[in-house]
Amino acid sequence: MSEVAHGHRARKMEKRRQELIMSLRQAIQESGKLRPYKGDASLRDAYKKYWSVLLSIFTDDYSKIIDMEEIAERSYDAMEAILLIQEKAGETVDASYDDVATAYKAFAGRHDVTLVEGEQSQLTSKLDKTGKVNHYLNELYLIFFKSYVQETLVLEGFGKRDLNAAEQSMNSMLKFADEGLFKLDTVKAFNGDASVKTACRQVLEFYKKEADKFSIISDYLIKLEEFEKTKKAFDAKPTSKRTKTDVDDFNKSIKEINEVVNQSNKMSQELNSSRSKVLDNWEAARKKFMDQHIPHK
Repeated sequence: MSEVAHGHRARKMEKRRQELIMSLRQAIQESGKLRPYKGDASLRDAYKKYWSVLLSIFTDDYSKIIDMEEIAERSYDAMEAILLIQEKAGETVDASYDDVATAYKAFAGRHDVTLVEGEQSQLTSKLDKTGKVNHYLNELYLIFFKSYVQETLVLEGFGKRDLNAAEQSMNSMLKFADEGLFKLDTVKAFNGDASVKTACRQVLEFYKKEADKFSIISDYLIKLEEFEKTKKAFDAKPTSKRTKTDVDDFNKSIKEINEVVNQSNKMSQELNSSRSKVLDNWEAARKKFMDQHIPHK
């Protein structure tokens, strides 16, 4: 949980997951051989139940997360679903471990054992902190991701010269950016730390500015299509039949398209630079936030 929380993809933790599953199955099997202590099997059974819950999560729920990771990178609904699965799994782990802690204390009390704070309470605290941080980050991530997906679709639309698709996605990007900025006003800083919230706001504000400049790229694609038609017609006309007017008009078209190309390239470079800057800052802010607020193993 610590590794994934600190930015590692679930699929990359597959080896560790299999090791954990093996350990859980072994623990459940061996605990079944333990005889109740003075007729009291409550603590043994509490642990068995806890390990069974973990086994279910890391075989079923975690497998769903792995399977959905690639899809989630391009779908808001899938990303929302995968984050919900993660949160629910975390809540289930927390609740199950609370049951163990309760059984542990009750067992000690029944058998005159004095407990001191140790690994039990430390782990409970770490799980609690991890759950709260993940919930906060997930809320901000979904605000960011909703517009991010649409921007990706806008760029794909331009790449395919599908202006209708690009226009639709751009309108959605603007809409979600405005909605996201409104939502951010209701999100409080986490223990006084507003770094990720600020980074998210900067990304959404970039998307709004970007939409205004996309018109240059749209204009370029429209004129490029017109130029290609003109060139096709010009090339189809035998050289001997081309008039001076034909040549002058074609040369004028070349000059105009070159100007538009230069404008579009310049704008694309500026947008790419600004996009990289805000996205790098967003990722850096998330990583720093997790490193500061989520306990390392």
